[in-house]
Amino acid sequence: MANDERPAGTNGTRAAGAPLRFGKGRAVSARIDPETMLVLGSGRARGHAVSVRADGAKPARDGASVASWPLTASSPSATHGFAALLTQPKPDVPISLIDVDDGRISERFIVAPRPISIEDAATLIAQTAAGETAVVVSRLADQLMAQPGNRNRVFAGLTLMKALQPSDGFIELVGETHDGVIVIMGWSRAFVPGRCQAYLLAGATTVADCFVASFARPDIPEGELGFIAVLETGGRVRADALKGIVYNAGGGWHLTPAHSRVQISAALDTPDHIRSVLLEARATPEAMLRLRSAANGFTGKDTISSLPYPVRLDVDRVFETDEGDMLISGWLLDPEHHVSSVKLRRPGAEARLDDIWTRLDRLDVSQSFADQPAFRASLDSDDQAHGFVAHARLPGGNLDATPYLELTLREGRRAFLPLTPKRMPARRAAIQQLSLFDAANWALPAIVDHQIVPLLSKAACAAPRMETIIDVGVFDENAGVPIIVGSTVGMPEVGPLLALFALDPQTRCAPLVIVVSKPAFQRDLVRLRQLARFYGLSVRLVCAAAAQDRFDLLSVGAEVVSCDAIVTMAGSLVPTGKGWYDALTAVGEAHVGSVISPMLAYDDHSVKWAGSWLSEDGDQLLLDRYAGYPLMAIAALQLTRVDVASLECCIMPRAVLNDAMRDCGVYLGSKQKACEIGLRINRAGTAAYLLPSIQLLGCDEPMSGEQNGKLAALAERIDAEILKSRWRSAHQSQRSFDRISA
Repeated sequence: MANDERPAGTNGTRAAGAPLRFGKGRAVSARIDPETMLVLGSGRARGHAVSVRADGAKPARDGASVASWPLTASSPSATHGFAALLTQPKPDVPISLIDVDDGRISERFIVAPRPISIEDAATLIAQTAAGETAVVVSRLADQLMAQPGNRNRVFAGLTLMKALQPSDGFIELVGETHDGVIVIMGWSRAFVPGRCQAYLLAGATTVADCFVASFARPDIPEGELGFIAVLETGGRVRADALKGIVYNAGGGWHLTPAHSRVQISAALDTPDHIRSVLLEARATPEAMLRLRSAANGFTGKDTISSLPYPVRLDVDRVFETDEGDMLISGWLLDPEHHVSSVKLRRPGAEARLDDIWTRLDRLDVSQSFADQPAFRASLDSDDQAHGFVAHARLPGGNLDATPYLELTLREGRRAFLPLTPKRMPARRAAIQQLSLFDAANWALPAIVDHQIVPLLSKAACAAPRMETIIDVGVFDENAGVPIIVGSTVGMPEVGPLLALFALDPQTRCAPLVIVVSKPAFQRDLVRLRQLARFYGLSVRLVCAAAAQDRFDLLSVGAEVVSCDAIVTMAGSLVPTGKGWYDALTAVGEAHVGSVISPMLAYDDHSVKWAGSWLSEDGDQLLLDRYAGYPLMAIAALQLTRVDVASLECCIMPRAVLNDAMRDCGVYLGSKQKACEIGLRINRAGTAAYLLPSIQLLGCDEPMSGEQNGKLAALAERIDAEILKSRWRSAHQSQRSFDRISA
């Protein structure tokens, strides 16, 4: 519960310079909330069983709601002052009269029509009660603070205490642990060891459980004790905002403010401050347990390797993606099962790892500890699953703070391991993590399904961007539909393709946009420019940064032209003959707004792609029905409607490609990414066609060096799972187009 220290609305105020005093037969009032008034006056009542009745209000008889005190300057007509909390049955009608009765004497008072502020009420009590002030304030505060949810009453109670109660010691140190627990140290006259409820003064008044322990201090006044307290605020109060606390102890209310030179302890240092006094601290078992828990907190140091149990933990690699996901691999040796939980944490956020991680054999860990006495008797030769891989995200929290692993033992002890993650994109993190494993590892399928695929499925794809544009010759995009060529390889692919473009009269005059990755651009720019000039082609050379595959390159190329339609071509494709460009653009003009792809073949004259259709069942989202067929078997097909076209070569609206590439998924290869782009185009209602009369030869996109070897066998399976997780659940009811021929 938090309350603003000053509630909405204002109390009345007296005129500047007007003296505060009780008048004979008169009382003053201070507004607490719309239904409650604090009324003060003086008379002959003795203050034992005082009853105060307002206009039609219920009498207040118990000692908690009416406080009475002997006046410091009494007279025959006024020996005692009194303060009463009255409830108004009609809040809109002000109290005008009150009757005060102590069982022997009954007096009537006229209540001043203009209320005073609660601060003025506090001053009036202090002036007339003298040594009884603390008792009077405590009795009133008991009533006002009994309703923590009423911020007006709490404000009034705090105002009385801050105005009248002397400072009960000081808070000299305030710290905050990584668990969000506030720790305070100082000295006080009234703090009682144990548990109490405290009001924290920190901008807004917050109620918190307070666990207090006392300890001897030689540097404070005699008869007083130092204290250390844990305040459980649930993260609602920051350490540097705490200005003091108000609490009820020893039968009264007390105020302990923060010292003017209070020390604010960093989270890494706070556990050390607790441990420095823990041996001398005295409190109830419950309070001591809370103190020990706070002392056993993260200090930025490895406390795993020194546990007095056969338990050890370490990490091999920790990656943190641009989206805040973390991929962790390491090992936990716990042959006697002392560990109850393993969490990934940073201040304000946590994720439990042992519920979601994937275990794998780590024989090297067992062998490293086999000769140590603490582990020798408990190691099981049949259980070598000490390794783990885990993907987790820490929601919110302090992103600048050091993340760490928190290991909790069954007896309550905690241990910590600070982490130093390497920051990188999710795709690169997955590739580096997978490179650590043998392809024959029995745990690899589970690691892929439960750690790698979820990591990549939720990752955001960094948009490729254009860095450099160089025009060779006179580039006129209105001279024809621009051909956009994307190549991740550069010169080995683009060089032969430029020669073929120059030999074909139709493409020799067409505007060509050659988009290559940044490394290839820096390496091959001079040679590409020389070839374009030599062949007399109209070429725009584009350098694309952060491009992962040929489709990223094509999307960058589409952004450097402004025409409505484009022809896309992967750098690995080769036309089988001349005349393909005019034939493709002619069909494109007859089907404006559609995507039209020629047939793709391998150099052995078998079909690489001849149309894709949505699958109605099974795990595969798209079916390439003619893949692997001899070209001659389907050479007689006419222009055919398909569900998904091939973007490796097609004529299409430029805007369609830009929309389909926006927020596309993160994949290790390009095949499944092409499927997602095609499915997006299908979902948008764009018609797709196969044009079998045009054929291009090509091969699959080469994998980068980091994906070669054992990872190549996993990449397609991983990508297929990513596509399904991103697509099938949301688009299971997507209906395919009727398969017709035109």
